[in-house]
Amino acid sequence: MDVKLRITQVGFYKMLDNSYICDLEDNILMKMANGSTNLVDATLLALETGDMAPLIKEELKCTIQSRRLAKGQQEMKVEFPEETKHELTEEEQDKIVKRREQNRLAAQRFRDRKKNNSTSLCKKIQELEADNTQKSYEIRNLRAEKAKLQTMLYEHLLVCPSAKQSIKFEP
Repeated sequence: MDVKLRITQVGFYKMLDNSYICDLEDNILMKMANGSTNLVDATLLALETGDMAPLIKEELKCTIQSRRLAKGQQEMKVEFPEETKHELTEEEQDKIVKRREQNRLAAQRFRDRKKNNSTSLCKKIQELEADNTQKSYEIRNLRAEKAKLQTMLYEHLLVCPSAKQSIKFEP
């Protein structure tokens, strides 16, 4: 498969600027000539997934290798051995099971505390709202009583001339 054609077909040129593309194409073609397909594979992976990290890493490796070869140094070989999984001992498995159980119980206690706290806050809100309603009612009654008393005082001041001089009142 022609790599340039594949890159063009997927629309890879839209993702990168032109100078980077030219360097990338040169590196891809050089690696293909050397028989290495890592950069091509990384390019195709980047095109399929949209994740540029593998491509950038592989391109950086290629650039470093080409600079080392240009300086006459040996090609650097980096291999990452696959991780070997080891079997857990019975003690380690018991420890994990115990830790999971403790974590599950702690999470349940946390959820219970959160639920209790939520319930108590709801009760507190209801109490405060009831208190607020009662106080609003009381304020409304006191204002009505005040207005009634002021009206009575005003009417009294109209009838009693001696009280007019001692009290200045405006309704």
